[in-house]
Amino acid sequence: MATRAEIQAKLEKIDQRKAEALKALQAKRSKLKAKLAQLDRPTKSQRRLDARRKILLGAFVLEQLQRTGGTPQTLTFEGQPFFDWLVRPNDRSVFEDLATNAPGTSSPSPRVAKTDTPLNVPFADKDRAKALGAHWQPDKKLWFVPAGLELAPFKAWLD
Repeated sequence: MATRAEIQAKLEKIDQRKAEALKALQAKRSKLKAKLAQLDRPTKSQRRLDARRKILLGAFVLEQLQRTGGTPQTLTFEGQPFFDWLVRPNDRSVFEDLATNAPGTSSPSPRVAKTDTPLNVPFADKDRAKALGAHWQPDKKLWFVPAGLELAPFKAWLD
């Protein structure tokens, strides 16, 4: 017959194996949860397509505002002015410039880029800069306003 100490030693070994198995299962569970989160995340091509849709929609809205003589300040969504949706000051300044140059408002002649004008565009703003007409120079890793475009919409990124 087994002694009390032997039985307790066996129980301790079982408890130790149980703890190790539980730790291994928890590690495996966390890996599977991470994989599941990756599956729910949109692919790179889906994110690019979504960004392109936003750019095109924004360009369409701007074109319609220009045709009708409207300004971004007149836009509302669910009763809230468009400007209340813009959190960053740079975003607001881009649209304020559009409002001051809207048809029917008297303003000095627009400043037009005579040559390719470099811009200091943060990565987060690249889609907006592109939608406004900026171009990317991959060899210089630099955004620029092509000659002939107005500089006002790019005011936030001019050095």
